[in-house]
Amino acid sequence: MNNQVSIGRLASIIFRSSQVHMNNELKKYNIGIGQIYFLKKLRDKDGMNQEHLAESLNFSKATSTRAIKKLELEGYIIRKKDNIDKRAYNVFITKKGKKLMNIFRNISSDWTDILLTGFKENEKELFINFLKKTIENASANKEK
Repeated sequence: MNNQVSIGRLASIIFRSSQVHMNNELKKYNIGIGQIYFLKKLRDKDGMNQEHLAESLNFSKATSTRAIKKLELEGYIIRKKDNIDKRAYNVFITKKGKKLMNIFRNISSDWTDILLTGFKENEKELFINFLKKTIENASANKEK
């Protein structure tokens, strides 16, 4: 195999290109790709405690606070004081936030189509399977 090929570098280029594309697409909604992670998590587990939300995403408290404030300002989430711990807040996704998640799903799907342009159907399936296997290998190595 060609020793000059770095899978990590190639993956990094795809990741960075994806981030740029997603951020460009999300500009019209006044948020960035980083805030989408919060909406995804809330879509799956609405009403999470703000601190637990930050921890579950492995974001710092400061980063999470900024992201949540921005999402709240834009109307994608609402925060409510916790009934038990009055110092804490629970975070809920709004209808506007859910609508944005549907829009994001389409943006993401369109980006996948762009990345796979020129691939035959069987090549797309093989490529996805190769990526999944690569992720499995990376995860298995991380545990060593």
